[in-house]
Amino acid sequence: MLERHRQEDQRAIEPDLKEKEAQRITRLQTDAAQLRQWLVKHPEDRKGSKGTIRKSNRTDTESAKMATSKGVIQGYTGVAAVDARHQVIVEAQAHGTGSEQELLIPVVKAMKGILAEDSLITADAGYHSEGNLKALARMEIDALIADNGMRQRDERFQDQGKHKNKPDPLYDKAHPKKKARHYRPDDFTYDAETGTRSAV
Repeated sequence: MLERHRQEDQRAIEPDLKEKEAQRITRLQTDAAQLRQWLVKHPEDRKGSKGTIRKSNRTDTESAKMATSKGVIQGYTGVAAVDARHQVIVEAQAHGTGSEQELLIPVVKAMKGILAEDSLITADAGYHSEGNLKALARMEIDALIADNGMRQRDERFQDQGKHKNKPDPLYDKAHPKKKARHYRPDDFTYDAETGTRSAV
């Protein structure tokens, strides 16, 4: 047992730099080969709504880069459809995209079996697009979807600005702005004894 320990002690603890470099190159080549193989098998995967290709995450290819209040994260957008009368979630989905416009039609299609003839789909402005409106018309589904300019056109919102919270004057901790002052020669007095000038 002691002999075995002595042999272990004589072995290098870390491989030398050339061996590390060779291992890194091998790993990178393996990763690149896996990426190429995945791209060959999935040529149409992760296509954007306008024909662009979305960047994928190798460990979670369905997720997407999402802009949040805490910065950009890799994640999903959750969508829920609710029965307005009973306030019950009737459909929920998670999608690897930050664009709400793309998510309306998949949710509506998933609800096709529970929609009645007089069902009305309502959605906020994030789901408004010409493509969505045309798709809903082809599916013969009634929908009310706000557009970005709705509040400017609707007379009920004409005085909405006056209801916005005004800044609290007591809470403003900012220092009062001082007007920049430029000194001119007249602003200084000359002291002949010390040979210096000072501002008045």
